Amino acid sequence: MKKTIVAAAVAGVISTGAFAQNVTLSGLIDAYVGSMQYSGDKRTAVANSGGMTTSWWGMTGSEDLGGGLKASFKITGFFRGDSGSFGRFGGNENVFSRDASVALEGGFGRVSFGRDLAPNFLPTVVFNAFGDSFSFSPLVLHANVPLFNGTGWQSVNAGDTGWSNQVRYTTPNFGGLTANLHYQLGEVAGNSSNRNVGANFLYFNGPFALGGFVHNVRSNNPNAGTVGDVKLGFSQQKAWMLSGKAGFGVANVYANYERAKNDNYAGAAGNAESKTWSLSADIAAGPGKVLAGYADTKWTTSPTSARNGSKRNTFTLGYDYNLSKRTDVYAMYLNDKITSYDRGNSFALGVRHRF
Repeated sequence: MKKTIVAAAVAGVISTGAFAQNVTLSGLIDAYVGSMQYSGDKRTAVANSGGMTTSWWGMTGSEDLGGGLKASFKITGFFRGDSGSFGRFGGNENVFSRDASVALEGGFGRVSFGRDLAPNFLPTVVFNAFGDSFSFSPLVLHANVPLFNGTGWQSVNAGDTGWSNQVRYTTPNFGGLTANLHYQLGEVAGNSSNRNVGANFLYFNGPFALGGFVHNVRSNNPNAGTVGDVKLGFSQQKAWMLSGKAGFGVANVYANYERAKNDNYAGAAGNAESKTWSLSADIAAGPGKVLAGYADTKWTTSPTSARNGSKRNTFTLGYDYNLSKRTDVYAMYLNDKITSYDRGNSFALGVRHRF
């Protein structure tokens, strides 16, 4: 639940002057305890942040400019509730790496400037039973979470789930269909090709929905990394995904297929390609849902390398119980296997609260 902040309360945070209407402070804190072991890991007892949703906080606001035109802003950042640290992880992360954008919207749609969602984010998290869980969703783990262990396993998608220095256009809703066009300026002097471009779409029609994205990534996020290296030492990634959802009474079934090719837009030959598919479902049970999901990723490389033919499959089973509209508790079991490495099994109990 978002709390509307009166101007007097905001005055200490926002500089004096004309205040936006409907300024809100909101966020979410998610914490869990468990025994975690992804494939190739040693078992670790943890009290971690961000089991079902990455913990975040921030401010949003809007102003009616008249004539159907509205201005809005988002300033939100991730944090780790287990340690009180800013960011999703230590290192190359900013305080407001979730959102830092200003936008204009009207009958023409919406145009935003700044740090905003990447094209891959919505078609991935909307179309899987575990949503935006970066700890337990098999699809999200494969797509966006590298393993910093001896396996050297890389996430599929380059460019992060948010793009900085971005112009994003969202179309009006056409009978349940919306689309987003994304352009990130690379901001490297003398190298205009160092940029990201992409698009996605979402279509909802009753219990059925479709989504997908396409992107060409040549620049790292949230901050610029080594120019010419966005994934596995390659200078660009071209990827696409198609996703779908079908509702059957108390159950929703989700399916996804993604292909990503990493190569060089100029210079050395060679490539590394991944193919990922996923199935998941949520089934209403009491005041909560039973969640189940599976994802499979396989790599091929040219020339042949140690990564060629390597596979990962991940299965998660869990239950998410709603205590209220703002608070839920969950229990998760995860099974994870990477070629040539021991299978990992994880167990966790957590709580998520929205404010």
